[in-house]
Amino acid sequence: MIRPILVTQMEIRKMEKIIAGLFSIFLSVGAFGDVLTLEKRQADAVMNITSLILGDDESVISAEGDMGEYGRVYVTYRLRYDGEGRQSGTAYGSGLGAAGDEIVAGNFSGRWQVVDGTVTMRNVVAISDGTMNLDVITFRPVDREVVVKVYVLK
Repeated sequence: MIRPILVTQMEIRKMEKIIAGLFSIFLSVGAFGDVLTLEKRQADAVMNITSLILGDDESVISAEGDMGEYGRVYVTYRLRYDGEGRQSGTAYGSGLGAAGDEIVAGNFSGRWQVVDGTVTMRNVVAISDGTMNLDVITFRPVDREVVVKVYVLK
């Protein structure tokens, strides 16, 4: 039986603080001249946009597609705006992957920005199997698809 994933505002705030801490660590490593290299967990995946809901405070993007070891994945990205320009903000949401009889769920939080007509999200993802990823997601509204690059954190 598939159970819905409910994320409270407190959990979202906690994930935002974790993300800020991880990005601070990444930046401090770069400040000392060390190079941070991340291993890809899987090949890049293309997912199809199934819905886009625009709002005054945030927009919601839902997508689905095949993602390597996670199988068929369904995900909802929530993009909260930082300011009037709606060019950046906080990203958070959840996803569900089904491969055979295995089902995994994940929650994520991070940041997004628009550059040259492309929305890029960088999220830390905590997955129910105990793994953690850094996902870099790009979305061009004219293409109606997202490209997901998945890197191993744990």
